[in-house]
Amino acid sequence: MVEKVWTWDNCKDKIKSLSGRLGFPKSSTLEFLKLRLSLEDGRIFDEIRGKYFENIEPIYCILTGYADSEPIPESGELISFSKLPGGDLYRSVFLGRVAKPIEQLFGSNPELLYRIAKIFNASKLNLGDCSVKIYALPLIPIVYVVWSGDDEFPAFVNVLFDSTVKNYLTTEQTVLLSELTSIRLKHAYMRYERGEAKE
Repeated sequence: MVEKVWTWDNCKDKIKSLSGRLGFPKSSTLEFLKLRLSLEDGRIFDEIRGKYFENIEPIYCILTGYADSEPIPESGELISFSKLPGGDLYRSVFLGRVAKPIEQLFGSNPELLYRIAKIFNASKLNLGDCSVKIYALPLIPIVYVVWSGDDEFPAFVNVLFDSTVKNYLTTEQTVLLSELTSIRLKHAYMRYERGEAKE
């Protein structure tokens, strides 16, 4: 039987160390992407869907990596995934897991992305037909850029990072955080579609 690595018992010391560090306030919880992680037991409450989040191992992996870093100033230089170590080899996989779901949701209506992303306190940028900057973790912004489709070209989404992301996470952890952010945008979209979103 293979031992699970990303368990609360294995990760709790590092994750607990994030309280009051790396942009997190001193608190008994860590809050990001409308998720609330209890530092008492590691459970993660989903504030969008009103229930506990089930797929928690990737989040433990992300936060453990984040906890190993030290804060540095944001550079303001946006880079693509292919500029990360080994990113060029996995770019197509990354786009399939992270960008494609956003294309499907917002490619025909890019402006809707900003309305949906406001739940995460996103800021609007002037890139593509619509672009937003979301702090997936307090010191890690992710930028989504949407170009709408037409008769000649399909919709396209690019995902960009501040160059300092390499200071905080491995390339694999960056994929996990980006995928989580896209999933959270989908959850917020689904709530919006049900008419439950607050403007």
